[in-house]
Amino acid sequence: MSANTNQILEEMPPEIALLLACGRTQVSEEIANRIRALAQRSPDWDLLIQTSLTHGLMPLLYENLKAYASDLVPQASLNKLKGLHEMTSARSILLTAELIRILSLFESKGLPAMPYKGPSIAISIYGRLGLRQFIDLDILVRKQDVWDCQELLISLGYQPHFNITRRQLPAFLKLGYVQMFTRDNGMSVVELHWGIASRFFMFDLDTERFWSRLVHMDLMGKQVLSPAPPDLLLILCVHGAKDMWERLEWICGIAELVRKHDDLDWDSVRSAAQETGAERRLHLGCYLARELFEAKLPESIARRIDSDRMIPKLAAEVRENIVKGTSLGVRQRILFHLRTKDGDLDRVRYCARLLFTSTPVDWQILPLPPSLSFLYPLLRPFRLAKKYAVDQSKILF
Repeated sequence: MSANTNQILEEMPPEIALLLACGRTQVSEEIANRIRALAQRSPDWDLLIQTSLTHGLMPLLYENLKAYASDLVPQASLNKLKGLHEMTSARSILLTAELIRILSLFESKGLPAMPYKGPSIAISIYGRLGLRQFIDLDILVRKQDVWDCQELLISLGYQPHFNITRRQLPAFLKLGYVQMFTRDNGMSVVELHWGIASRFFMFDLDTERFWSRLVHMDLMGKQVLSPAPPDLLLILCVHGAKDMWERLEWICGIAELVRKHDDLDWDSVRSAAQETGAERRLHLGCYLARELFEAKLPESIARRIDSDRMIPKLAAEVRENIVKGTSLGVRQRILFHLRTKDGDLDRVRYCARLLFTSTPVDWQILPLPPSLSFLYPLLRPFRLAKKYAVDQSKILF
């Protein structure tokens, strides 16, 4: 353990420190001893369980406590974790079966699709479905296939969050990156993606090259598409930065990916990050994985990360937010996003897109005839000013 990691763990509440120790699929003798030492400190077990659910690490917490410290955990708490783990595993199997049904339908119509996050990451990074919590299904498709995929989901009983017409579709695809579908009174959720993040978030992935590099993986007996490891690492770092790393599992996933692929093509990762303006976001994700979950990074990458004086400041903010566990306001999110950009030009572009990129929310709040649709970018700043003057708790772009 590095001196910096040791200091970080000492500053963490015992529940978070134990969660970090258990947040891994491979446990060395040193980590096993750390788990036992932390369990002996009698943490607030109810708080620990709730925190593990919040951060998506309950399955790993249960498995590693059972394996290395079951005699130190109150039986009631261990039983509660066991019940939650079994329930999570059962739901994961049901969701994965539904995912395979949807992918098979898309495939029968000649529509390539890739499971994004959820079961795909559970298998490709953690090795088992039951080791990752997920409550919805994310599927990535090509832009030109969104309409057909949407119609197929509707045929399965799913309802779209936004009712987009054929006329609105080109603008919707350009300005957005995901459409949500629900069924069974909101109990079943599918998110249909054609991008990784909002346009204003500034992650202009070369989608054609991305699709050309997809690999195959086995998902409950079905061969499905999956991102190549270098692309997956960058996507995970961008996704985490987008949401300010509010869940420890997002960092744990990066650490597990790095451990699993010790032959990772880091030159490819760095090149893609530079091309998409996401190098600092990549460095921040890797830094957090190293400091919190002890991921080993190549010396060349570690040097580049350590040369950026902003990274430790951003990481300290992430850790503080994790400890506090509070919902962050729009101002904090915007400032955080700005500091994760690679340069001043990207920051200016981020602000411009944030202010003037209209969305389906704008279309719903103020329906305008097609002849006046050019007014949306001009009206959006006023809508945002009115909304966030009242509600600073969310950002819903």
